[in-house]
Amino acid sequence: MSVYAWGANSHGQLSLGYESELCMTPQIVRDYSFNPTSVRRIRGGGGHVLVLDTNGRIHACGWNGRGQLGLDSREECFNTFQIIPGEYFGDVPVASIACGWDISGCITVTKKLYVWGSNCFQQLGLCQREFNAVRRPLPVILPRNDKPARISFGLRHCAILTEDHKVYIFGRLRISDEPPSDLCITATTLNCAPVIKIHANEPTEVRITGISSGQNHILIKVVDLQYGDSAKRVIALGDNKFGQANAFQFEEEIKQIVTGWTHNAVMLRDNRILTWGRNCYGQLGMGSVTQNQATPQELDLRSSIVPAHVHFGSEHGLIRSTDGEVYTWGWNEHGNCGNDATDNLCAPTRVQLPGPCRIAGTGAGFCYAICEEPAAAVS
Repeated sequence: MSVYAWGANSHGQLSLGYESELCMTPQIVRDYSFNPTSVRRIRGGGGHVLVLDTNGRIHACGWNGRGQLGLDSREECFNTFQIIPGEYFGDVPVASIACGWDISGCITVTKKLYVWGSNCFQQLGLCQREFNAVRRPLPVILPRNDKPARISFGLRHCAILTEDHKVYIFGRLRISDEPPSDLCITATTLNCAPVIKIHANEPTEVRITGISSGQNHILIKVVDLQYGDSAKRVIALGDNKFGQANAFQFEEEIKQIVTGWTHNAVMLRDNRILTWGRNCYGQLGMGSVTQNQATPQELDLRSSIVPAHVHFGSEHGLIRSTDGEVYTWGWNEHGNCGNDATDNLCAPTRVQLPGPCRIAGTGAGFCYAICEEPAAAVS
């Protein structure tokens, strides 16, 4: 297996050993602290990236101006991967990771939440006066000792979904004074920092099962229990300048929800991908550029492509297909679409990689792919 990266590298986040404004084609990454065959997840932020391996260890690279690499260092950038010491997590394996603009977090296998990076807007759930930036993972206990299930970051907020289907939001996220009627939204505090708590008014009728944060909005996936146990609806909260906080009921079960800065996608059980929100860079993949799209439209994808997973950067998208092909579209100023150009792409375009991709990930303006080695030529 080989590691490839492309796009913005201004903070060394591609782990190439140097910093640059753009890499327009996939570059092989030769210096890393993990075994490529053991990588479980790749998550990127504004200028940093985290990699989680099967042993529950986290590897970090890139921008560290606010301590978002979790290395307990004041170095501004690391242009090759470093492993975050396991002792920072009590030597307990990590189960999931997440990145925001200049913030990071994880949940361990024992359901302990850790956060690190910028706390300028109290997005770590801590009082800013004492913690303006956190440079090594810090445990945070949720109200009522609730257990975290998922974590998601926006520009200035952190959202945590609990095992009992509540959502806590730390930091700055402006929510309408008229929330959806089936959700209860209240204000509380944690560690002297303000916290928004969201839960269903009638837990026997509605269950929150997923979250995904954009720049200044959040998507919440819900199950309407009176119609079965499949999640077919998304509720959106926050800024709606481009229609990104519009809510919808879908005919099929939602397999995945994804958010960029100001646009969204759902992948349905029938493998269709529907996108909505801002489209000024072609980031909705509809085949054209528009200012915004208020209702979901199907991604312009050939019928022969079966998506396995969708990833969004700030304004671009990536699909890994079930047969290991990678397609990108949208904003391309830093070569983040990997097509040897910087013009924006309006529709998914295949990235030329030497072998099938097994794991992929995106950051604000960059991409990663871990690929099988190309077959040796037969003489």
